[in-house]
Order: sequence, then structure tokens, then C-alpha cells
Amino acid sequence: MAQSIEKGDIYFFYRPKVNKEKITGIGDIQRFHLVLVPEGQEKARLFIVGKKRLPEIAKGKSRSTTREWMMNELTDKPEKIGEEFKPLKYTTKTRGKQDQGEAIPVGEGRYALFEREDSTRLGYKLSRPSKPGKAQKELGILPEASFVISVRNPEVKVRGFPESEPGYPKKLQKKFADERWIDVDDPKLLNYESAQLVLIGAHDTLEKADVKITGKPNLFKKLGLKSADWPTDALEKGKFAKPQFNVEAKSPEGDRGKGGRRGGAKATKTGSAAGIARSLKGVDFPKDHDGLVKYAKSHDAPDEVVEVLEELPKGPFRNMAEVQRALGEVR
Repeated sequence: MAQSIEKGDIYFFYRPKVNKEKITGIGDIQRFHLVLVPEGQEKARLFIVGKKRLPEIAKGKSRSTTREWMMNELTDKPEKIGEEFKPLKYTTKTRGKQDQGEAIPVGEGRYALFEREDSTRLGYKLSRPSKPGKAQKELGILPEASFVISVRNPEVKVRGFPESEPGYPKKLQKKFADERWIDVDDPKLLNYESAQLVLIGAHDTLEKADVKITGKPNLFKKLGLKSADWPTDALEKGKFAKPQFNVEAKSPEGDRGKGGRRGGAKATKTGSAAGIARSLKGVDFPKDHDGLVKYAKSHDAPDEVVEVLEELPKGPFRNMAEVQRALGEVR
């Protein structure tokens, strides 16, 4: 039996795009979130998942080559994480007042971080919905699954990943040595906002992963949300649910064009650099002005980020550092 490092509740949410009242597929979704609530701890972790879906798991193979990135947006009390899912109201220069629906729960279950063979894994088992539907299929959420999970060394450049500043203490930073990626043998590596992770599909059943996950999650209670105020069709029936706006909307902390609250405290402190870096996560350099704008739009970047990128010179830009320097000159 695999050795567990950490266990707890796992929740999945999707945030509709701005002014979207009907959700028919992944194209109507702005963000896909994963929440980990560890047992015996006072804080939970909120992650954004790249490409708005979990990596595909190749049936019949011990490990897939499909991978997706995740980034820690916020580590705080579970109730604070719940507040992040409220509807949003804000104003942009080009489109005026905008409404964005609440983040909608699309899965809840239990998870385990564990060691197996030569890697650390993240495994989960859904409790709801009892039978995944279209919503879960499009987001890559299986009834149960496991993934190889690694964390990026913020001091080593990795192609396609923007520079990040999780602010690891020396003890944790030493774990990386000169490696680009390391196993999550210490779950504290996941606690720091702006920490970057990669998931690689491993197994579509926990039996193959040799791990047992038990317990019953309680999404609404843990996150301090009232189930009556939240749409539950995705969670209970597997159907894409539309936002209800039953909860009082909040204004994102900070300027949305400067990254807002989405990246947690680090993003707020670093201003526009963090917001733009997240919107350009995964871009292949070199890119010129038009290439950056096109990439941002195709990956659903906020309007304000696109507006700032449109002010850049023609380029080309060889890396994110050159983009940041150019931004400093035009703002």
C-alpha cells in the first residue's frame, strides 16, 4: 500500500466568463479551480488549473504523457477561499460595468498525497456527483484518478512558465537544489501563493495507484457557503449549471488590470506584472506584440490585461523579462 503524505477534501469549481448566463461547454468558462482542504489544518489551498481541465489519463497505460500546470492562487482559511467564489462586479475602460457569475461547484470528494515508485502522486475519489456527466467529462474529472505531481523551482527558468515568487523559506528552497522540478514530499511546498505545479496523468482507478481513500467531504460547510444560494446541477447531476447571482457580488481586490486578488497576496504586491504573467503562462517565446495579444485573447485574459499588452511596442520579445521591462516603460 502506498504511503500517504496528506489527506483531506478536494473540490472542483468553474467560473463562467464575464456576462455569461448560459454555460454549454468549456468555451463558456473563464477559470477552472481545484481546492485542497487538508485534514487537521486551519488553512486550505486554492489552485487555478491550466487549459481549464485536468490532464487526460491514457487507459491501459501506467502513465500518460499528458500534463497540465496548476498554480496556487490563495492559501487561507477555508471560509476565505469560499468568499473568492462569489459573483464579481467591476468596471473596465472599454466595456463599462461587467458582471461575472459565481464559481460553480462541479465536484467534491476526498484526496490523498502519497508516494509511489519514484514519484509523489495526487489521488482523489469523487463523492458527488455519483455519476459524472458532461460537465465533468469536459473538465477531465473522473470518478477517481491519480496524477504524478511535481513543484517547480522558482529560481530555475522553465520554458513556458513565467517567473514566480512563492517566497519559500530557505529550508524549503534548499530542497530544490539545482533541479527544475521536485516531488512534493513535503506538503508545505503547496502552501505558498504563486507556487507552480505540474500534473501528469497516472491512473484512472485508485486500485491501480495502490492507495485507499476514505471519508466524506462537506464542501458547503467547509467553505462557509449556503447550499441554497449556490447552483448545484453540476455537482449533483453532472450538468453544466448557470450562475444564479443569489449571493451578493464582490469587487475584486485591487485593479483587475493589475492582477487583482486572483494571485493572492503576491499578485497584489507585484501589481500588473503578476496578472500579465499569469495571462501569458505557457506562451512560447519569442513573440511579437501581435502574438502576445492574440495569445492573451485566446486564453481568456481579462480585458484590462489585453489593453495593457496592446500598448507594448512591436517587439519581438525573447522572454517574460523583456515583456515586463517593456511594460515598465509604457505604464
